[in-house]
Amino acid sequence: MGLFDLFSKKQKNANQSFLAEQRGQQAIVKINKLALPERLKKQLIDAGVFDICEDLAPLIAAVKDEEIIQYAAIGINEHSENVMLVCSNRNLIILKKKHSDEQVEVIDLKQVKSVILKNQLMYGELSLIVGNQSLDINSINKVPADILADNIKKWSKIAQGEDDDFDQQLEQVKKLKELLDQGILTEEEFQAKKKQILKI
Repeated sequence: MGLFDLFSKKQKNANQSFLAEQRGQQAIVKINKLALPERLKKQLIDAGVFDICEDLAPLIAAVKDEEIIQYAAIGINEHSENVMLVCSNRNLIILKKKHSDEQVEVIDLKQVKSVILKNQLMYGELSLIVGNQSLDINSINKVPADILADNIKKWSKIAQGEDDDFDQQLEQVKKLKELLDQGILTEEEFQAKKKQILKI
């Protein structure tokens, strides 16, 4: 790789970072203008969502108090409808427009068996196996498509109990931390035990 190529790559990365930051700032302004409760606005902003619909009012009823939005993105479903996919820590919420009526579909993440993301040149195509059915969403902006797919994979695994021990593991780590704070364990012992409990 020549010096010019290296400079070009650094410039490209700097441009992408700048554009991502600009999109993020624009999204915050857009989100703050939405007719949503402050908790939902904060969740969308904290998740770094920048690909949003104009009207997210149906989210108010769809996102329960104990839910936290992890990420969201816009795509097109198999019926050529614009949809917004919202992944929370419990559900996948699909907001779709059909004949100017907003429709909401809520899918329990326990039902999501498979998440496959195919990246094209400009967009991502997301294929989900939900129960015994397939759900395909295409034309998702490439950057949010990756983040959304990762969140759906992570939270569906947790919902399906693959991380059943997670709460127990957290409790064990908290107890170890108390022993560390009391001076019973050294930092090295604490780190070693924590890695053993979390299987990392």
